[in-house]
Amino acid sequence: MYPFFETIRYKNGILENVSYHQTRINRTLRSLGGNTPIQLDKIHIEGNVEKDIVYKIKCFYNLEGEYHVEKEIYHKKTIQTVSIHQAALEEYQYKYTNRTWLNEALKKSGTDEIVIVQNNIVKDGNYANLVFFNESEWYTPKHPLLLGTHRARLIDENRIIEKDITVRDLANYTSLKYVNAMMLWEESPEIAISKIVY
Repeated sequence: MYPFFETIRYKNGILENVSYHQTRINRTLRSLGGNTPIQLDKIHIEGNVEKDIVYKIKCFYNLEGEYHVEKEIYHKKTIQTVSIHQAALEEYQYKYTNRTWLNEALKKSGTDEIVIVQNNIVKDGNYANLVFFNESEWYTPKHPLLLGTHRARLIDENRIIEKDITVRDLANYTSLKYVNAMMLWEESPEIAISKIVY
């Protein structure tokens, strides 16, 4: 019923980064023939919220403009182990609720997170975009599986740079971060490249 969703950080009554989420919803609806726009600034968040607690808001929606909102307290994922996942040409261009192939890839890896690679090009993580540090600048894959909202903001703020990154290029970096809508840049742990299992 709801093939797409947005995950939005919500704290002290504020939907964060909402303009970037709205842009992605609009792009999805426009690209796939949806004709009833969803206005995120109009959605109703039910239930009580505690001060200074971060909530994960999931807005599930379809091309007809129907939507459903769920709220839960956000718990940050711990990432200690990372491995390379060589993927076929699977796609995740839009934020689909059906994440079967991504979840199976992570499960088979046996690690906390993965670096998804297609045709030797680094793409994404399981649940977040990737950013790599070379002791000077932070770089993100130019063509990720999904154009993340936090990634877009960091690019607009000139904090990260888009670049094609191959598996061989990883040796030129010292660390990586996983970034998504729920984790602020400062909260995302920096993981040593040497920890990646090939």
